[in-house]
Amino acid sequence: MDFYISIDGQKEGPVSQLRVGDWIESGKVNADTLGWHRDLDGWKRLGDIPALEIFLENAKPPAEPPPLPEDALKPAPTPAVVVEASESDGDERHPFLRLFARLFDYTVVAVIVFLFSDVEFPQPAPGETFADLLERYMEKMQQPEAVILARTQLIALIVWQLLEGILIHMIGTTPGKALFGIRVTREDGANLSIKTSIGRSFYVYVLGAGFYQFPFILIGGIFSFFRLKGTGKCLWDQHLQTKVMTKSLSAGRIMLAMAAFFVLVMLQSLKFS
Repeated sequence: MDFYISIDGQKEGPVSQLRVGDWIESGKVNADTLGWHRDLDGWKRLGDIPALEIFLENAKPPAEPPPLPEDALKPAPTPAVVVEASESDGDERHPFLRLFARLFDYTVVAVIVFLFSDVEFPQPAPGETFADLLERYMEKMQQPEAVILARTQLIALIVWQLLEGILIHMIGTTPGKALFGIRVTREDGANLSIKTSIGRSFYVYVLGAGFYQFPFILIGGIFSFFRLKGTGKCLWDQHLQTKVMTKSLSAGRIMLAMAAFFVLVMLQSLKFS
């Protein structure tokens, strides 16, 4: 049974019944915290949900604090409260930002491979129709050097999945994710273990990106989009209990992303200059 828990106004879940039990035991949530699962007609206190009674009964009550010293009873000046603004909106449902971040990383890999290859793809000739250009392109793709390029691209993407996992393990992000203000962590905000990080990278590569091959990439993208919009988490983040934090997309960040993609296009154009 999957639960959704309201913590500080943010919806956490879906999480398992045992996971909620761990949160109760650690004090992260208590009987007054609101929760919901599919058999309920609305949000309810965890103390009013029968499936969680055993965890609440086993939860240790807080220890009695020692008596306060006499001088502590004197009125103290009220400290100023400083609220720090957070750049993260705490919501994981940003499918297009996550898509653009992954697209940027993929483009970086593709451009690097292309620049070091010996293949020159056909360029449009004056007055040439799109059908003629497409026919020349398909003929070029049948040549041995083009096959070698495709094979090299596949190997480079596999190597990138390993590198992506290492980067997320170390700093929680990749060039594309950093560009769009995205960071991947555990549920408690800590960095992923190297095993979980690399596993997540290949998880997304297979099920989310469909090996970057048509039509699997289209199928994986559509499935991931509706799963993310419907549940708040992609399949891999739910299974691996990872969290995706996204910063607010400011105008400056948008301009920076556009400039970064433009630089990649310019680097690729060097092949034809």
